[in-house]
Amino acid sequence: MPHRNILVLYSNGRLLPANVEGDRALADVFATRTDLSVRLSSEFLDSPRFWGDAYQRAMAEFLREKYAAAPPEVILAGGKEALDFWLRHREAIFPGVPIVHVGIEKEWLEQRQPLPADVVGIPVDHQVLGTIEQALRWHASARRVVLVTDSTPWGREWARHLRAATAQLDERFAIEFLVDLPTDALLQRLRDLPADAIVFTPGLFVDGNERDVQPRELARLIAAHSTAPVYSPFSTHVGTGIVGGRMTTFDAMGRRGAEIVLALLEGASPASLALPAVMPTTLHVDWRQLQRWGIDSRALPDDTVVQFRTPSFWQSNGHWVLVAGAVVLLQAGFIAALLLERRRRRGTADALMQSEQHIGLAARAAGLSLWVLDLGHRRMARRDDARGRVVAPDALLDFSGTFEHVLAADRDRVEETIRAALASGEEFDVEYRVVGTDGTMRWQSARGRADHGAGHGQRLLGVVSDITQRKRDAAEAAQAHAALQHMTRVALLGQLSASIAHQLNQPLASILSNAEAAQKVLQREPLDLAELRDICADIVADDQRAAEVIRHLCALFRRSPPSLAPLDINELVRDTVELTRTNLLMHQVVLATTLVPDLPPLEGDRVQLQQMLLNLIVNAADAMYALPEAERVMTISSAVEAGSIKVCVSDRGPGVPAESMGKLFEPFWSTKVDGMGIGLAVCRLIVAAHHGSLDVENARDGGAVFCVRLPALATP
Repeated sequence: MPHRNILVLYSNGRLLPANVEGDRALADVFATRTDLSVRLSSEFLDSPRFWGDAYQRAMAEFLREKYAAAPPEVILAGGKEALDFWLRHREAIFPGVPIVHVGIEKEWLEQRQPLPADVVGIPVDHQVLGTIEQALRWHASARRVVLVTDSTPWGREWARHLRAATAQLDERFAIEFLVDLPTDALLQRLRDLPADAIVFTPGLFVDGNERDVQPRELARLIAAHSTAPVYSPFSTHVGTGIVGGRMTTFDAMGRRGAEIVLALLEGASPASLALPAVMPTTLHVDWRQLQRWGIDSRALPDDTVVQFRTPSFWQSNGHWVLVAGAVVLLQAGFIAALLLERRRRRGTADALMQSEQHIGLAARAAGLSLWVLDLGHRRMARRDDARGRVVAPDALLDFSGTFEHVLAADRDRVEETIRAALASGEEFDVEYRVVGTDGTMRWQSARGRADHGAGHGQRLLGVVSDITQRKRDAAEAAQAHAALQHMTRVALLGQLSASIAHQLNQPLASILSNAEAAQKVLQREPLDLAELRDICADIVADDQRAAEVIRHLCALFRRSPPSLAPLDINELVRDTVELTRTNLLMHQVVLATTLVPDLPPLEGDRVQLQQMLLNLIVNAADAMYALPEAERVMTISSAVEAGSIKVCVSDRGPGVPAESMGKLFEPFWSTKVDGMGIGLAVCRLIVAAHHGSLDVENARDGGAVFCVRLPALATP
């Protein structure tokens, strides 16, 4: 799926809350379009800190060079400074690319008319007068409106806008501007305000000491120190201590901008878009500030967005009421249960007997022996194995002689495990070796727990099973696996060496004989140039034949198409993990698998894919050899991604050096001191034969991640 490149240029800095909120909204909308691969790039003008013609030219050159290889299909301008930049420099950077603007005041856009036909967007109207009039209705005694801005171009624009808006107020209200004051002086003026004042501020970027500040943080300080209620036109200021204001959220601006961009990507012309004249505004308030300034919530308009509302009694305590009701109901049920207890006892006894019978049958079917060891009375109940024979009746007579048949090397470990289980009350699971009466050694596994029930003293309840065959199978599998790996690597290198020697022997011998003949011809007088030309032609022909041999060998190294059949990748991973379990135990590597269930099948050669997974798992284990044992963790995961099945093997080793990334899959190149450089090359050949890909990247928290992507079979 080709990428659809979108470039967003914000007027201000990266960390401005408005930009963060708008950028998140853009990404959320684009993420819903799984049918499009939208690549979103964001840049920032950092206004008002940086501006001027020289800065704009440098920025234009930077953007042109940065995105020359992947130019945007649509440009999104966040703020009037960004749109002004594009109107000046677009044709020199990305000529003809349509522009979508967001967050730009309607009045400013009207002054720039007419805009190019391919520059579209929805203006905003901050409704300053509406906010101030609403505040004056709530604070009926107010007679003074205090407006706080800075002296940056942005602040001067706001001051002009505020003067025009407040000029429409009744003459009863005095208007006062606090502009370009040092922060300390500004806060002192706000602390000295009379009781009949209200404050309106869009925030400041620079205070009177030319110190850079964030508008949201200045709004927080202003609200904290002001003796009058504070209002603002920006949704990002709600929660800082302001009462609120009529505003359009930056989330809504970002979402509408993303919708316009998607319409353009789908082929709509800018002129065909039916866009509203202005973004809608809504009154946003902070519930806590309503309470602080005595504003009656019943006076709020119906469409008001109230944030940080104090929950009602039911909202805050409803769950406790439900719990209390549940307790009452449970008590009633418990009383009813007590009344029925006598009738149930007989049925319970019968069910218990049946349960014990079922447990006995299940234990026999599973090859388990049940036992009870009473340490208080120094005796053990006799136990029968799954075939009905009494197993070692004298093996567990008391605690000190419990494991007299256990191999001496295992006895201390087993007794310590039982003592720990008695002390903690937790379950124990221990494997040990026993010596039979015929002198043979067998493996057993005991699992149980301490029983400290009333009247039982110190007892152990548990089961024991013979796991000798399982241990033998595991050891044999480990040996077979090691032999298979060794034979595969030796055979691959041996076949390659033999082929090279056999195929190149004849042309090299011919070249040698022709060269010797040429030496003799050169010693004759007179010199026979015709014969010398023939000899040189033979040498060239033999050299070309040798090159052809090498090309044939490369073609032979590309393995023939695999024997394909539908298979379950999760099942293949589990089988492969089982093959490597002993190897991982020897390397003290902990393996975690995260396999998504119900994956679609894929078509592949089971043996080749398993060999590929084995190589990746072994390499991951080797990469963690130098780590402490507690940090040796390997993860294998599976997932569905864009119609492909993705399997990743990750380790926590040192990762792949940046300079080695391009060579990692080359034959006979390895980062290991004793490595032959064949394994990963073969892995990539196997994956390529299955029409897939094998890639590697370094994880953020350390280690390397190898990911295989294979096409999934289409489901009917």
